[in-house]
Amino acid sequence: MSASGAVPEVVVVGGGFGGLEVCKALTRAHKAGKLRLTLVDKENFFQFNPLLPEVATGAVETRHVVYPLRAFCAPRGIRFIRNKLRSVDPETRTLHLHNGLSLHYDQLVLAAGASTNWFGIPGAEANAFPFKTLMDAIRLRAHLVEMWELADQAEDPAVRRQLLTFVVAGGGITGVEVCASFMEMFHRTMRRLYPRVPLSLVSVHLVEGGERLLGGLRETHASVAEKHLRSLGVNVVLHRRVASVDAERVTLDDGSVIPGHTLVWTTGIRGPSADTPWPFPLGRSGRFKVDAHGRIGAAEWAVGDAADWTDADGRAIPQVAQGAFQSGRVVAANLLSALEGRAADRTLRYRDLGYIVGLGRHSTVASVMGLPVSGQLAWYFWAFYYLFAMVGFRKQLEVATDVIKGLFVLHDTSQIHERRRMLRAEDLDPELG
Repeated sequence: MSASGAVPEVVVVGGGFGGLEVCKALTRAHKAGKLRLTLVDKENFFQFNPLLPEVATGAVETRHVVYPLRAFCAPRGIRFIRNKLRSVDPETRTLHLHNGLSLHYDQLVLAAGASTNWFGIPGAEANAFPFKTLMDAIRLRAHLVEMWELADQAEDPAVRRQLLTFVVAGGGITGVEVCASFMEMFHRTMRRLYPRVPLSLVSVHLVEGGERLLGGLRETHASVAEKHLRSLGVNVVLHRRVASVDAERVTLDDGSVIPGHTLVWTTGIRGPSADTPWPFPLGRSGRFKVDAHGRIGAAEWAVGDAADWTDADGRAIPQVAQGAFQSGRVVAANLLSALEGRAADRTLRYRDLGYIVGLGRHSTVASVMGLPVSGQLAWYFWAFYYLFAMVGFRKQLEVATDVIKGLFVLHDTSQIHERRRMLRAEDLDPELG
């Protein structure tokens, strides 16, 4: 109970992997009347980020990778508020939301995820495509289709080549999967739908500042992934970083220029607090600096990508779904202990359960409980794991249908977006520009 004797109010901000894990762990106490639980998120849905590359290329339907947060909350009796957090006042334990709404809390969990880190690269935020949200994937798909539509109408091969040049910044899991998804879409679908556009004019460049792809994963898997991408036609550029971007080109740090209209930004994320003066200590990349138990204040906690957390073995918790799950469970346990007047002393010892890197249809590398797997077997594991990881049976069924359907049909290239890029004369004939 709170100091006043009332049922304590617990508020979770953020309906991602970490926030939902906290809610699941607190549901029993909530239903038993030991606390009142409220979930706040600026969207009314949970999005399954690992399948965003498939959404961006039309291999998986957009609505199939999201789950309504009210459908999650209602059966558990959790109150859901779709609103955006503006500020926190830890002295009065008050959340200030948009539209003038204020919310009292006795315990607060910040699980608001992360945002794109542009690293101050000139022109990056204005011209590159971020790849964090469902809307990012929708906009990117519309743009990809637009580039092919323009190339289909252009006559100058140089103009076509520039339209069909795609650069991906960041050789981590997301960057590798985006490149593999692009090449599968281009080879399987676009070459059939756009017979006037030679596939030889298409180029995909993966730019990575490190010495190899998939840093932190098995070196053998990084090698397999690089060889596979190169066999698909991806130009893997190592030891290079993007130096500047404009609407017509991408310039690398060695002065080389890649003419093109498409840069996908998959490198670097920062905490939700990077541009806001929150009254909590900040750690790396603007994330909330938590102690060994997940605390950032007297009654405040942080989990998932929002938290800069070092586990009991001194390892930084990676900003991946398993990190969110594990930190969410620890914070939920400590929060309950704090409410019951017991020591909130549970610490996190991060357990790496493995990883999965999709390389296209029937090609994947994975590590399952330390066991390396690659090839078609790993692809089956990729498919089944993501099915079971989806929230809700309906979404599992929908994604399963998409995966099976994708074995036989072309990608969906319907161009649905907010604002069309108008067809310009100079796109088709540079002499008119």
